[in-house]
Amino acid sequence: MTGLAPILDCGALVFAYSAIPMTVAESQARTFWFPLALTIATLFFFARSFSSYFVCDDFQFLDRINFNNAGEYLTKSWGYNNEYRPFLPYTYAFDAYIGGSSPYGYHITNTLLHVGSALFVTALAGLAGLRRSTAMLASVIFILNPSAHESVLWISGRPVVLSTFLVLACCYFFQTALRRPGRALWHWIAVYALFILALCTYELAVVTPLLAGFLAWVGKSDRQSYQKHLAALLVLSGIYGLFWMWFFEFRLTRFPVEYSLWRIVTNLADALSHAFHGSRSLEMAVFYVLLLGSLWRDRRGRRLILLALVWFVIAYLPFFPIQGYADRFIYLSSCATAIVLAAAILEGAPKKGLKFAPAAVLLGFFGTGMQNRVTAWREAGAIAKAIPMEIKTSIPDLPSGGELVLLNVPKMHKRSYVFLTSLDRAIEREYPGKKIHVATSIDASTHDRSIIFEYSDGHMVRRSLAEVREPTPSR
Repeated sequence: MTGLAPILDCGALVFAYSAIPMTVAESQARTFWFPLALTIATLFFFARSFSSYFVCDDFQFLDRINFNNAGEYLTKSWGYNNEYRPFLPYTYAFDAYIGGSSPYGYHITNTLLHVGSALFVTALAGLAGLRRSTAMLASVIFILNPSAHESVLWISGRPVVLSTFLVLACCYFFQTALRRPGRALWHWIAVYALFILALCTYELAVVTPLLAGFLAWVGKSDRQSYQKHLAALLVLSGIYGLFWMWFFEFRLTRFPVEYSLWRIVTNLADALSHAFHGSRSLEMAVFYVLLLGSLWRDRRGRRLILLALVWFVIAYLPFFPIQGYADRFIYLSSCATAIVLAAAILEGAPKKGLKFAPAAVLLGFFGTGMQNRVTAWREAGAIAKAIPMEIKTSIPDLPSGGELVLLNVPKMHKRSYVFLTSLDRAIEREYPGKKIHVATSIDASTHDRSIIFEYSDGHMVRRSLAEVREPTPSR
């Protein structure tokens, strides 16, 4: 529970702040101290994850990206031939410049982006008219929600975390610009700059104009004050979409696409169940029903739930036809989940004394769940680190051009990536400058000179071809 304590303390801080009367000066001071307290608590909470080793796609950029070559991605795909993300490499180059091949800097950057997004959740909830305590609790719930584990704890999840931070920042400046008529030039400049950076980070950012316009409508801003800017952002989205399609020769996605309306609906339901972590268990399903039911009792609560559902759908819009990967895709959508749960706890309870029990249950459940995810990613990283090192120890000088066959290497570990991809890149790091063919199965091309290892009982064990070749079936 040591990792959970800072966040529970921060949750208690939320309740304390909401209960004490304030002068204007005190209000400004607390506005400053809450982001600082939340940032420190979050860093403590995720501290165990900072040493988690690189896994899977991380080896695609590890020791390869720096400030000298990051600009090359203006003219080529970032990863798998349909990812135009030219801003993203500069963030990895920064981490490499500061920390080299250490995972610490990469993880700390992801964590700071995560807490930054949480603070924008607080700010946007406040601008939408929610109470200060509700907005602050929403940020704590957003940080703890285990559904964010893949985006935050996996270094290669940075496109999701970074783009969400930029999208929320863009929406925030859009809303503040509407509140400063005639004095908002720099706010509008920030809106367009953040939107362009978001588009250059992750494809999800195309929904930014819809989210910004939705929040302006919720805030009952004068439509004429933002129509032109909203139209401009939509035009930029359209230009980006056409450019993206042209750049990748009109190949839409590398993921399987669903065209069945029923499958699209079930994909959305799957995303919602992930956002409400644990909702597939009977106990938590009942807990969520009771919690949301208390909010549904009055008109304001029903409106909030419906508005949150709209945000969730808009933020998930690009992924409706794609099955799976909900842990990654719901990150932006889960902002709405956090706000609804915070409102249900602080505003839905019939009596003040009943607020603390559901808050403790939810924060404890989410905090424990996220710490379990931290442990899983640490274990996955330890496996990914040990496999190449054990091969290097066994064969210090692997001949160039040889074939290395690695059998039963784990792709996943407890829903955390190990070597779903990039096993060859991880091996290449141990033998710099050598061309090595890495295979993961025995086939007709495997010969006696092939070097064969099998992952068994947590270690790489050297095998002979005779040991692993399947017997020829008798006729």
